[in-house]
Amino acid sequence: MKTLLLIGTIIIHGHAFAQPQQSDSTGLAGDHFSLRGALEMFRQSSDLESFERSLNAEEQRVNNLDLDGNGKVDYVHVRTHADGDARVIVLQVALGTEDLQDVAAIEMEKTGEGVVLVQIRGDEVLYPENTIVEPMEEAKENGGKRGGPSMAPMQVTVWMNVWAWPSVQWCYGPMWWEWSSPWYWGYYPPWYRPWSPWGWSVWWGYPRPYWGWYHHAPYCRVTHAHSVYAHRRSISATVQRRDDVRRQMRPATQDARPGDKGAIEKDERNKQPVRKPEKAPATKPVRKPTERTAPPKQPQRTAPPSKPPTRQPGRAPGKR
Repeated sequence: MKTLLLIGTIIIHGHAFAQPQQSDSTGLAGDHFSLRGALEMFRQSSDLESFERSLNAEEQRVNNLDLDGNGKVDYVHVRTHADGDARVIVLQVALGTEDLQDVAAIEMEKTGEGVVLVQIRGDEVLYPENTIVEPMEEAKENGGKRGGPSMAPMQVTVWMNVWAWPSVQWCYGPMWWEWSSPWYWGYYPPWYRPWSPWGWSVWWGYPRPYWGWYHHAPYCRVTHAHSVYAHRRSISATVQRRDDVRRQMRPATQDARPGDKGAIEKDERNKQPVRKPEKAPATKPVRKPTERTAPPKQPQRTAPPSKPPTRQPGRAPGKR
């Protein structure tokens, strides 16, 4: 009996693994660049030069973009902007000498001594609107259990202070300057070896152990940094035209990534049945202008019958 159960379990699990992985594709080019992966590479880097190198390393599986359509993965350049305690790190692809397209922007703000907030925002040409990812930290409420000994500790997701990241300390340290990649279109570092883009199923199915450390943010927490970047954004006309076509072909339910709260709420609204009104609205019938109805016929009045002529007494008819 145990042997049969074991065989059945193996068959069920084998069937489950044989099923194709659920797709998270939005149909936009941003599906081929991992915002979570970019944040993880930024966390591991000591400065922006090493960060740019990790973004363009094939083994990191962060970049799979081919915006110019030449059959090779694009090189991602890093450049920065700053204003006061706000820092913006722009990830950009060059399709030509003057044709630039921003992929994403890492936006940071220092809100106190040793306190820095960070978010990465995907460009709206490549991603659904307001695609923002940030580090996630789970903390137990009051450090213990809630509701009695039988209740599990309540997990609360809070924003994460990233001051301890080496790259963040470099950006706010004495070595900071508005750094820009020394490489540009047609000229790349000697260590760079472009590769062919991965197919979607292989790209999406590649294991990423850091995936659960980051999540989609409900709103922008770094408003000053975003305002510093917003008017400096670079958009390629070529990529934008191609993106407009893709958006027209997308289903309406793909306005946000599957699994995102916004997409779920929108899908739920679409699933709600539409109720018909119990009573039809009282409206007067509309007649076509060509259709005229004749006025109702009035009943004809008949004159009362005339009285017969009266005869005068004493005279016979015919005599005078």
